[in-house]
Amino acid sequence: MNPDRNAVYWSLPLGRWFSTNIRVSVFFPLLVLCLAASGRLGSIEVGLTFGVVLFLSVLLHEFGHVIAARMTGGDAEEILITPFGGLAFCMPAPNLSSRFRTTAGGPLVNLALCALTLPAVVTSSSEQTIRDCLNPFIFPTLELSTASASTLIQPLLLIVFTANWLLLLINLMPVHPLDGGRMLHIVLQSRLESIVARTVYLRVGLICGWVMVLAGLWIENTWLMAIAAVVISLNLNETYQLQFQGETEESFMGYDFSQGYTSLERSLGDDTVDDSRPTQPGLLARWKAQREEDRQRRQAEEDRNMEVRLDELLDKLHAGGEASLTAAEKKQLKDISARLRERKA
Repeated sequence: MNPDRNAVYWSLPLGRWFSTNIRVSVFFPLLVLCLAASGRLGSIEVGLTFGVVLFLSVLLHEFGHVIAARMTGGDAEEILITPFGGLAFCMPAPNLSSRFRTTAGGPLVNLALCALTLPAVVTSSSEQTIRDCLNPFIFPTLELSTASASTLIQPLLLIVFTANWLLLLINLMPVHPLDGGRMLHIVLQSRLESIVARTVYLRVGLICGWVMVLAGLWIENTWLMAIAAVVISLNLNETYQLQFQGETEESFMGYDFSQGYTSLERSLGDDTVDDSRPTQPGLLARWKAQREEDRQRRQAEEDRNMEVRLDELLDKLHAGGEASLTAAEKKQLKDISARLRERKA
């Protein structure tokens, strides 16, 4: 990662934890200070505590991605914590299962933390506090400055629950570029052609964005409308890029050469009707042929991804020797080599 390529990536190193480089955006402390000084979360103590808990929760969320990637044959090199969330630079194994589990690893960590702290929410003395903890648009009224050491645990657990509940709900939204959207995209890729899957995935994101806009207007919630605006802009940007890619790759000067130059010759005015043309296959036959074509395409794409990853691992092996490879990389090298040998046998 090049930290100078974009202001979002301006960051400071926090060291290497569990074979993963950790960096935090220079703007994240500003977010914590704004939360504390704004008074929206109550006292300054609550705001600062929530900022620290949010940082740790996002970090654990990203480690969920890292652990899931390594458990499924992939690897991860770096985690970046930004005001907009975390980024785990993972390299899942070249298959849909690893990609899906790597993506799902982050929300699962937040779900586990919510489950661990839920008893503190349920046993809260105030029913209003319970409702506020479960409402992602309201922060519960808490007091830390007057709490004693024995009564401090309860409000801290409520803050942990609130932060992770919010992260879980946001990340499960089926929109680009959140985890829920990525999981939806992976599932669609297993069923549809790549460009169709991405088109559907982005349209779902746009629909969700506009629904959030209407909901924000209805309940007069500025935060929801702000999130919706970001979601819509990101999905529109990806949609325009997808359309541009399709236009540039589809044809040249309006002619489709995917079937060879005969398609151009037919378009230039060959009015002869060929009665000897074979009849079109039936609907079931076309469906089977399409399924087989999609299967072969996915297999070819998976083979290309494995070959690229194999080249990366071999380059690293040649440059630094076997000691330069992590245990996960050695396992991945062995697995990819075996699978490629089976495919070519």
